[in-house]
Amino acid sequence: IIGIFSNISLPFILQYISLRTFSLFAILSAMFFPLTVIFGNSHRHALIAGCIGLYGACQQVGTKTAMTSLATELGAPQGQLQGEKASMLALLKITVPLVYGMLYLKGKAWVNNLGTAESGGGSDAPTAIASFGLEMITRKIGRKLPFVMNVFLGMCAFAVTWQNL
Repeated sequence: IIGIFSNISLPFILQYISLRTFSLFAILSAMFFPLTVIFGNSHRHALIAGCIGLYGACQQVGTKTAMTSLATELGAPQGQLQGEKASMLALLKITVPLVYGMLYLKGKAWVNNLGTAESGGGSDAPTAIASFGLEMITRKIGRKLPFVMNVFLGMCAFAVTWQNL
């Protein structure tokens, strides 16, 4: 329902702001949910962030438009562009779930290893503080590594959109 609302309201929003501004807004909107999952502990907050991030589903509109106009400028056939794009999306649909699964399992292993790790006996205070800080970060992020990757990819998409769109 949220995706339908965002796609229906998109033409009205684009009348007031540029496609570049909307693309940047949509990328930031898409990052609300993973940031809430990383830093929050409430399902309620995650659900609210998912609703606030409703325009995240529309972030590809600016990219598709820019790709199509660039292909037209370069004289590339649109059919070839669509074929290349379909091949890339098919490859991503295979590899991305594998990467997310590996990240989740790695984060889970980190959290499980924290409970079984033995401390090194006579360590000094700075090492103990650094170890405690690393343990706290690992416990907080551990199983949430796929969401950390979402935020990282969102920041990369924001930078690329800012630079090229």
